[in-house]
Amino acid sequence: MKLGSLATSLVKALRVLLCLEDSPEGRGVTDIARSLGLPKSAVHRLLVTFQELGFVQQQPNSRYILGPALARLGLRAADMFTPRRVARPYLEALAQDIGETVFLGMLAQDQVLVVDKVEHGQVLRVSPALGTVLPPHRTALGKLLLAFRPEPQREQYLQTLVDPGSATAPELRLYALRQELAAIAHQGLAVSLEEWAPDICCLAAPIRRRQGEVIAALALALPRSRMPQPQRHDPFMGGEVAMQYPTLLPALLTAAERISAALL
Repeated sequence: MKLGSLATSLVKALRVLLCLEDSPEGRGVTDIARSLGLPKSAVHRLLVTFQELGFVQQQPNSRYILGPALARLGLRAADMFTPRRVARPYLEALAQDIGETVFLGMLAQDQVLVVDKVEHGQVLRVSPALGTVLPPHRTALGKLLLAFRPEPQREQYLQTLVDPGSATAPELRLYALRQELAAIAHQGLAVSLEEWAPDICCLAAPIRRRQGEVIAALALALPRSRMPQPQRHDPFMGGEVAMQYPTLLPALLTAAERISAALL
């Protein structure tokens, strides 16, 4: 269904809510109206309605933030996500075993959505909030999910990465990424070293349904200072199963296999 065929008023209302998604400090009516190109009066009416229903809250400075009704809906939706419910005890056990933060992620449109996490008590740790969206091609979670995505959908996403102004030829960059994704699919794991953000490293393994379909990814993240040295060269060379991080990968792969088995 095309966006134009949807109820126009509903689309406007949802866009107003989405404007508040990444604004914990809140946004004012004028700010929202300007960013969406809507009349202030229309935005104000929507916000008043949302406030009555608990979807937004108005702060003392007159700015609006997301409200408790949305928080409840989000938590219930997360609890209804079967892999999250099944995976939780395995995430807790893995975090305790390796002493690092572990995550469960899934593709949501063309981004990776963090749907669950368990932190360990490290003073220095990687801790994106639940609901954080990550760029697929720059994270281990995302690259693993991309590697197992149907080829037409994967190619459609890859084409969005082409930057005509880049100094590197787009076809060369895409070729390298395709090669990496093919190796990830063959090995059944992904590694990301400071690709998403400086000092952040990540390892990811697939969560599968009975038919072998990859529906989510289990990952662990840690600072570069605690990332052990690989015992092989580039993990994407040679096409062999990589165990270049023996203190981390066996536990991660075992947890992912147990979660997959529990989903059967």
